[in-house]
Amino acid sequence: MRHYSVLLFLFLFIQLSAQEFSYKEKKELKAYPDYIMDSRFSPFRNYFAIAIGNNTLEIYDKDWNKIFSHQGNPKSVGGHMAFSPDEKYLAYAKYKSDNDIAIIRLEDQKVIQVLNGHSFHINKLEFSHNGKFLASAASDDAVCLWKWEQDQMVLSQKFFYEEKARGVSFNFNDDLFAVGGDDAMIYLYKNQNEKYSLYDTLHTSKYWIYDICFHPLKNQLVTASQYEVRRYDINKGKLSFRDSLKIRVNRTLKYNSTGEYLVLGKNQDLVILKMLPNEITEFESIYRHSDHVFGGNFSDDGLFLTSFSSDRSSIVWELTGVKPSRKSLITDYMDGELTSAQKLILTADVIENILESLDSKLTAPRDEFETTIQYTERREKLKAEVLSQLQNYTEKHFGLKLKSGNKINIPIERIIGYNADLQIYKVRFLETDAGIKIPIEDAKSFKSNWEKAVLQANKTKSKDGISYEYSDFVLIHPLNRKSFPVTPIENPFHVKRITRNAQSDKDRAEAGTVTPVKKAVGEDVLGVDRALIFATNIYDSFSELVNPVLDATTVSEELQTNYFVQTELVINPTLKEAIEKIREYAKLDYEPNDNLLIFFAGHGIYDEVFKEGYVISRDSKSDDVAKTSYLSHSNLRTMINNIPCGHILLVMDVCFGGTFDPLIASRSRAADLYAEVTSEEFIARKKKYKTRLYLTSGGREYVPDGRPGHHSPFARKFLEALRNYGGHDGILTINEIIQYVEKVEPQPRFGEFGDNEPGSDFILMVK
Repeated sequence: MRHYSVLLFLFLFIQLSAQEFSYKEKKELKAYPDYIMDSRFSPFRNYFAIAIGNNTLEIYDKDWNKIFSHQGNPKSVGGHMAFSPDEKYLAYAKYKSDNDIAIIRLEDQKVIQVLNGHSFHINKLEFSHNGKFLASAASDDAVCLWKWEQDQMVLSQKFFYEEKARGVSFNFNDDLFAVGGDDAMIYLYKNQNEKYSLYDTLHTSKYWIYDICFHPLKNQLVTASQYEVRRYDINKGKLSFRDSLKIRVNRTLKYNSTGEYLVLGKNQDLVILKMLPNEITEFESIYRHSDHVFGGNFSDDGLFLTSFSSDRSSIVWELTGVKPSRKSLITDYMDGELTSAQKLILTADVIENILESLDSKLTAPRDEFETTIQYTERREKLKAEVLSQLQNYTEKHFGLKLKSGNKINIPIERIIGYNADLQIYKVRFLETDAGIKIPIEDAKSFKSNWEKAVLQANKTKSKDGISYEYSDFVLIHPLNRKSFPVTPIENPFHVKRITRNAQSDKDRAEAGTVTPVKKAVGEDVLGVDRALIFATNIYDSFSELVNPVLDATTVSEELQTNYFVQTELVINPTLKEAIEKIREYAKLDYEPNDNLLIFFAGHGIYDEVFKEGYVISRDSKSDDVAKTSYLSHSNLRTMINNIPCGHILLVMDVCFGGTFDPLIASRSRAADLYAEVTSEEFIARKKKYKTRLYLTSGGREYVPDGRPGHHSPFARKFLEALRNYGGHDGILTINEIIQYVEKVEPQPRFGEFGDNEPGSDFILMVK
């Protein structure tokens, strides 16, 4: 059921005022065949990985769909893992045996390399913050330092010790590297010309070091042993003891992104320590698991915490009061739209320089007096400012040079290979692969001289007047100076989204399979039909649903396959993503007879205090008293009414959708008045009037989600209406749709809003 409690305004206000740090259980992953050794989110929270004691690795995407599963030798007893900071790779120890490491490319879930440098159990993995190095500690009394070279990791250095190596950690700027293990020693190494040499050593205590971890922002580290957490400073290359806390530690410890908290497992508890300047205190103790808790991991954005245990479960906890990492702030300002090159150049110095340059008025949180439209416009300007800075630092990092005529020169990193049949040369530049359309003879001379060649792109101001557009990539041949078109898989300077229909049309065109489209009856007066469909199953703060994505996908496919409708499906959007997508459609050029269908499926809510209905987005907060993280019906009405399309129908399969408009229109559209006219005349008459209509799955009630995989009751009837295909005339009107859905319980609501004109209708034409 799309159902949850509406708490009292005053109670929530008091709770929010009193809360500094709080947590609540978000998701439990349980009933695994063995204990859980590790679980964690990727740096940008697009992936979640879990390591199981029978040596199984599972990877999930951000919508909790399992995208990868592998079991190695069960006798190897679980694995350790680490995400690369650019989120391109996952390193997984004990892949097939107890001493190898798999490098998994996350984009396509392919194992691209298996590392063999140890002779016994691997105990920990960690990437450097710049992503250049991977450190592995093992029970063969050694630490291996692996380095990226030509898309492969090679063994760069190997360090040996008297006893088992258990913990490895890099400091925030990768200048320092620390190792700890069974000899109770800390080994500190310094980076000089990408080689690490021993800098200092210090004996810690009589206990083995289980784990070691650098502070995320300064040269300070902590160690964990069976009965103690110890903190150390590093001044002028020397380690010095700072303070400690007597506490039992089961296995691992991990800082949050700002270094304010430290998480570890203590017996059956998940324990959070507060790292004060002069004291370590036991801040929170969460008893939820039924057996030993091995440890926990904070997400970089401070929103979630994971715990993992020998009770064969992992729990995801939702947090409030925990600050995000500095990198997560950049990610948030960019709405998560970072290219691979931009993720790579986000070093600590670059992040700080960008954040310090931003206007505090742009980065301020939304207040209760700021409308959704004002907030969105401010966020768009903030995003443009950050993008401009990222583009500038990308150019500096890769040594790009601007030539006359707004042309920018880009070096080629390497060539990959030539396809003579397609006459396309595959190359790599700025963290992306690209295809160059080049004839065979020119390709031959290019191969032997590619290091002298450059790519060029046009650099022009974007519409926002702040950031830049990089387009028209070409190869300048180093010998004959001919230019050849270049198509990168990803534009390194900015993310460009392609709708599903646009992409499929492009693919068909490239394959030479585009066929003439059949014209509909009355198409000359019908115009272009579009459908923008939002569906949300996954929520950060509310219960998950099972059918909205299924419902919306089926509606989208039905419209696309059997009607003259261009569809775009937006799955699990945040509030910003939903508003920006509506805004994108408001900027399109519309002809007078164009149609636009907007469809929402997911959670909804009605606030008795504000007398306002809301659509709940993926990131809406359950404790948001002012509802600034929700899409209010009044704002939605304003935005949709101002889209310059003549004919708009809003369909809302959400709770309390009927509160969208207080005026309920007549159920009869008097279709029989047009029984004697031709289809063309009927369409022409209806198209004379501006249309602003809505259809919702209920009034001020909760509406059912339906059985898993069987559509919600409203969606089932809506699909039945679509699959009637407009009856004998092939014209589906709003009146015909209503005849199918009106008997659903709770009763759907139909009405008009904004500038709707009497006599208007919303018409879909069957192919």
